[in-house]
Amino acid sequence: MDKNVIKNAIKKVNVYIKDIVNEIDTRVAAFLTGIFFIITMLPIWYLAFYARPSGDDYGYSMNTHQTWIHTHSLIEVFKTALETTKSMCNTWNGDWFTVFLFTWMPEVFVTYSFWIVPIVMTTIVIAGTVSLSQEILVKRLGMKWYEGLMVAFFVLTASYQFIPSTAVGMYWYVGAVHYMLPHAIGLFLLVFLSRFERTEKAGYIVLSAIGTVMIGGSSYFTSLLVFMVYICVMMLCFKKKRSILWIGIPFITGCIALYFQITAPGNAKRGGPGFGFSIRRIAETVFLSFVKSFTSVAEYIKNKTFIFLLLIVMAVLLWECLNHAKSRFSFPLPGIFVLFMYGFYTAMFAPELYAAVEVSLGPATMEYFTFVLCAAASIVYVEGWAIEKRKEKGCIYDKEKYRIRMMLPAILLCCLITFFFRGMLSESVFKRSVEYVVSGQAKDFKEQIASQMEILLDDSIKEAYLCPINDKQGPLMHMPVTENPEAFTNWAVAGFYGKDKVIMRRREQE
Repeated sequence: MDKNVIKNAIKKVNVYIKDIVNEIDTRVAAFLTGIFFIITMLPIWYLAFYARPSGDDYGYSMNTHQTWIHTHSLIEVFKTALETTKSMCNTWNGDWFTVFLFTWMPEVFVTYSFWIVPIVMTTIVIAGTVSLSQEILVKRLGMKWYEGLMVAFFVLTASYQFIPSTAVGMYWYVGAVHYMLPHAIGLFLLVFLSRFERTEKAGYIVLSAIGTVMIGGSSYFTSLLVFMVYICVMMLCFKKKRSILWIGIPFITGCIALYFQITAPGNAKRGGPGFGFSIRRIAETVFLSFVKSFTSVAEYIKNKTFIFLLLIVMAVLLWECLNHAKSRFSFPLPGIFVLFMYGFYTAMFAPELYAAVEVSLGPATMEYFTFVLCAAASIVYVEGWAIEKRKEKGCIYDKEKYRIRMMLPAILLCCLITFFFRGMLSESVFKRSVEYVVSGQAKDFKEQIASQMEILLDDSIKEAYLCPINDKQGPLMHMPVTENPEAFTNWAVAGFYGKDKVIMRRREQE
């Protein structure tokens, strides 16, 4: 074959590639990222219609449910909710705000309405993440609104696809309200903080005060994260803008709410004789938190490798977005900023380690979500700093050269790695959810639960003997009734549905 023909063909291909590369817009990248995120969430939302209350969902709301059945009065339900909250704070759990919300589980009022829980819990976290990205990346750094959305979609995809507990994330009402709802409120609080610093509108202080009371009465994790940010912002901005001290109001209201949570008698009873304040324990907690955070990152690299590929793709796309952003921020001390982000992430291990009691996967979920957020923030900051340094040296951003030499190869490499090492996706929530539905296990679970519900909803039956169901729960959350009528789950289910007792039949009795 003629060498000139080959050369001409190569030139045509290069021209073709350059035309495609130049035509691609970050708007398209944002659109594709959004579509990808929605597709990964579809099985999660589909399984919402298979999810059912379980364990604590019944335990905290059985009194309010019975009150609603007998009175159909929201005022009476409210009174019962307060009584339950007071009782729990005195005997078991000091998280007074979320305990109050626990008593308002949707099925207190409408049977088979539990599907709303996964939808609402994921939606509010999505809204909080998108709002934060729009505030920081668009309003602060001057990126386009769709570019801010793109970054939010990367963060959300990484967060949800490898979430440590799908139950805590969306399918367990008590778990989701206790961990995910405060997390979402915390995201909005960071938005309000930034908006107040920009606009000095008093309304954001009022909203922040309400929000900090909510998280102060619910989550040690979110409270710790938000209060740490408040302290840092006040210290950094005080000299230039004295009005920043107004955020001391929500800080104080949050601390008061947290004080009532910590000092509730139920915490001491649950924590045992060793529960209480200890300087030595605090020092040990700080040290162990750093150890645990380091080992957890190593575990993420090993077991959640795909999220790092997502962050790489986000980073190469973000570089172009920041180069065109209308930002006047100089991104000082990037190393210190990254250390602070790692410190925020490390702090999330402190509540679990200090309490030294058996916990669910809720703390692990909060630690993981915080890691993804802090990692994304670090990437934005370091890239912003690098771009500012390049501008100071007079370097001009060459979009075509960057896309061909860096962006396209990096994205293709990440795609190839994902293709050849598909095993890294085996634990993704998307894959687990699809397999659970396609295998028929989800259908079986729904049918077996329906057979139990037929008995539980029959008011003529006071001693409910339920048929056993398989333990194929997939991503869902279910604490089965046992053969022991005195077990917590049996007691809670019986109380919720007004039964004298609820017992799981032995399989040989079927």
